Amino acid sequence: MSSDKSEDYKVGYGKPPKSGQFQPGKSGNPKGRPKGSLDFQTYVQEMLSKRVAITEGGKRKHVSALQATLMRLTEKSLKGDQRAMEKVLSLASDMAAELAAKQEEKALSKSDAEILARFEEGLVLNAGKSNQNDHPGEPDADDRD
Repeated sequence: MSSDKSEDYKVGYGKPPKSGQFQPGKSGNPKGRPKGSLDFQTYVQEMLSKRVAITEGGKRKHVSALQATLMRLTEKSLKGDQRAMEKVLSLASDMAAELAAKQEEKALSKSDAEILARFEEGLVLNAGKSNQNDHPGEPDADDRD
């Protein structure tokens, strides 16, 4: 009885027939997204960072497209456009919430502050002991059993 590898392979769930499998070194989607092409998020970021010329107070100046868009939105809200007002207030609210979250992240809780204080005290005490110890290889009297 000869043991052939093709006879050992059983077709089933997750095991397609050998004839239907991709050939080694060949892609399953040869006409897929070309290398170096940009995705939607990159396009949006690129478009919003592009510099555009605007006239403000009779003077021309160059700003990013995002900045120009926000300036226009603010102008509309100041002229009484209800939807623009809602959008500006929504953006301001989101920004305030994000800022509060960042500040909360930076702030230490009371227990964390106590732990840090004890750690710092330990460092100061250990630094004082190492300065007093003339012989670094020998333990202090306090360290002996």
